[in-house]
Amino acid sequence: MAHLRAGLKYIATAILAVITWFRIKLSFRPSLIILTYHRILPQDHPDRKLEQPGMVTTPSALRDHIGIMRSIGAEPVHLDEWLAKKRKGEQLPPLAVSFTFDDGWRDNFQFAYPVLKETRTPATIFLVTKLLDSDRTFWPEAVLHLLTSTGIPKGKAEFQWLIPFLPKRAISKAPLSLNEADQVINRLKELDDQAIISHLKLIEDSGLMPESPTSEKRSILSSTELKEMAAEGLVKFGAHTRHHYRLNRLNDLSALENEIRGCHNDLKLIKEGAVSIFCYPNGDITQQGEQLVQSCFDAACTTKTGWNRSDRNPYDLHRFNLHDGNSSNGRKLLATLGRGIV
Repeated sequence: MAHLRAGLKYIATAILAVITWFRIKLSFRPSLIILTYHRILPQDHPDRKLEQPGMVTTPSALRDHIGIMRSIGAEPVHLDEWLAKKRKGEQLPPLAVSFTFDDGWRDNFQFAYPVLKETRTPATIFLVTKLLDSDRTFWPEAVLHLLTSTGIPKGKAEFQWLIPFLPKRAISKAPLSLNEADQVINRLKELDDQAIISHLKLIEDSGLMPESPTSEKRSILSSTELKEMAAEGLVKFGAHTRHHYRLNRLNDLSALENEIRGCHNDLKLIKEGAVSIFCYPNGDITQQGEQLVQSCFDAACTTKTGWNRSDRNPYDLHRFNLHDGNSSNGRKLLATLGRGIV
């Protein structure tokens, strides 16, 4: 039965890939495809043990994606330049593709940037500005590390907040698998980001956080790395808030302004390569937040899936989130893109 399901899935993916190819070739309206990546890590990199599966792509897959997009006639463009041409009513390429990276991971410099240089491919990295030049990271990675490294003791006060979100078997000496821990991350999104971060800090301050298996102390980009990438002119930098807080969880205007307008001000200090494009963390937003974004930025990227025709609202840009599971080969990549037009 498992072989049958795998075979049917393969056939369905192949058919969707062919349909996508024909739709691309028969499209006569200018379109922009925005591809989204998070972490770019080789298969044997230790950080893969601490990361959600839907967040990781290999450098070789990125190189393949660039080649495939060019082979189907997509012209790689800087996102801000495509938007500027659209705004001015200038002629757009029949099919354009923009490569974007969320969060500002250091591996974007270590493993993605060499591929971008080698292939001369423009890209945009959306930065969480208050994490730059620090050894801090995001709470999902900390939770994954905790859950896959050790069992959660039922009697410890520092872990009580976490227990309702765990599978029953997790309250023991056995750690969770990466996929089980990933499911816990999704359930934890019921809580506010600040609450989760506060709980994790208590665990860390109590000395109960397991030691990290990776030798890399810093996982977020530094100012020096930003300058090196900006100097080539290939990589530009957009806004992804100051702390990656989900904006629909911020209840007062001052907190929203700090994350949105504050991030805009931080980008001004970066100067080289900064662009006036915002990216919503987790795709979450409120009407008040949208108004703030529109008052500060020229455009905004969402987590909605799909292609962008020339009449797309610039504050409602659609993208395709790529990772090992949905784009490890050309067939899967085209099928993933096809889900946005079929």
